[in-house]
Amino acid sequence: ETYQMAMYLLDQYRGTTLSCRYAVPPRLAPAESRTQLAEEVKVAVVDTIMRHPMLQVGMMDATSKIPSWIQLQILDLKQHIKWLYIGEHDDFEQTVQETFRFQLDDRSPDLSIKQPGWKITIIRQGNTPSMEVLLTWNHPQFDGAGAKVFHEDFLEMLNNAESGAYERTGLDGDFLRLPQAPPLLPTPIESLESLPLDLRYLAKVFWEETRPRFLHRDVSQAAWCPIRSSPYKTQFRAFFMDNASLLAILALCRQNRTTITGLLNGLALIAFSSHLDSTVAPAFQSSTIMDHRRNLPPAPPDAPWVRSDRAVGNYVTQLPHKFDTELVARIRSKLPADASEGRDLSADLRRELWAVSAQNRLEIVRKLEAGLRNDQVGVFKYVKDWQQTMSDMAKKTRQFTWLVTNIGVLDGNTSTRLSTTTTSTRSPTDGNTKSDDGQRWSIVRAQFGLSAEIPAAAIEFAPFSVNGRGMCVSANWPDCAVNTMLGERIVADLERWLAQLASQS
Repeated sequence: ETYQMAMYLLDQYRGTTLSCRYAVPPRLAPAESRTQLAEEVKVAVVDTIMRHPMLQVGMMDATSKIPSWIQLQILDLKQHIKWLYIGEHDDFEQTVQETFRFQLDDRSPDLSIKQPGWKITIIRQGNTPSMEVLLTWNHPQFDGAGAKVFHEDFLEMLNNAESGAYERTGLDGDFLRLPQAPPLLPTPIESLESLPLDLRYLAKVFWEETRPRFLHRDVSQAAWCPIRSSPYKTQFRAFFMDNASLLAILALCRQNRTTITGLLNGLALIAFSSHLDSTVAPAFQSSTIMDHRRNLPPAPPDAPWVRSDRAVGNYVTQLPHKFDTELVARIRSKLPADASEGRDLSADLRRELWAVSAQNRLEIVRKLEAGLRNDQVGVFKYVKDWQQTMSDMAKKTRQFTWLVTNIGVLDGNTSTRLSTTTTSTRSPTDGNTKSDDGQRWSIVRAQFGLSAEIPAAAIEFAPFSVNGRGMCVSANWPDCAVNTMLGERIVADLERWLAQLASQS
């Protein structure tokens, strides 16, 4: 959290957004039901807040070297739930994308206010049976997997709410009085395990951080993209893939012993090899963001989030990958003479793609098997001043050309998940509309995106899918460091090649 806050304070990062499109039950879709809809949403948000204590706390001494979480007495829900109503003739999708991009670069409220660093923005249009819910947060509060849990639990609360039952303990209008007992927060990853570090690994990390620049001749670093800090602006692009295409891609991944994450790393390697000359980028490094929740012990018996994999907190680390000069040269030798026009992948390139993607997945599996041993999070305890560390990092050579952060698959229909954890006492003929699937809430689409991270990868890719509903792949880069035309060509390559693979499977 201190590392993430340092990036925010130095304006090296601003926000992260996970947006979901909710199908609104017919009884709540008409414009005249606006008040009832808003009340049901508010109550579901309250229920979600009470399940996840990290949504209840603020940060104290945020600008110090050792900030800490502070228990709050009251939440002003007007600061955390924003409604945006647009006209019937407005372009809904355009409004969603414009709002999404604005949220990424928007600064959080004054940290001295000590309110939790998250909010949802809800976009509604007339009587349409859907609404967009954009969850935007400051990364010290929780990570992308935590945001996925928020949306899934919020959906569950919407479907569990009894019609008209809007009273909640501590809720008075838009003010929520929180429990007086200290909140039980998920234990930070660095406090859960010893995070063992082999002496060889620790020495390597120390040497890479301290050796003189003239001794640092790693051609795989992203020297082609110097780190620039200002003016701060995120360039954001996204494309969607329907479920039939996604299923075809997943079948190909299984056939070639890889995953969506491995495939995107492979596609990015070919795209960057195509658009960057060998004189400026003879080799590459990339990074895969990984979720450590699988390494957590069982949640405490009294934890309201019940299971450790449902904890809203920060449990991410990253795994670096190297693509050496020999591999990159071989890929470039198989590119068409004029790659700028945007060609399909040849049979030779597809073979290279699947080999690279399978190797990438193997590296991820080995990291998962190693658990917390020799993980960069274990080194964090030796950092005494994160603001100074991140300020120094911005003066170094950029390490990664690209990054992939995949927070997985969202369950957009809670009926199946709920049936395994709850027991219904209603009969099939019960008159309550909540038992009717036609009156249930669901999530039909999602989009995940990050603001530009100044010292991180040049371009960051964020795939995310809803079970049975397809996938969105987003990309972001700092406008001051990456040429917009290059970024757009890289994204266009990924979109075109994924469509090609899906159609040829």
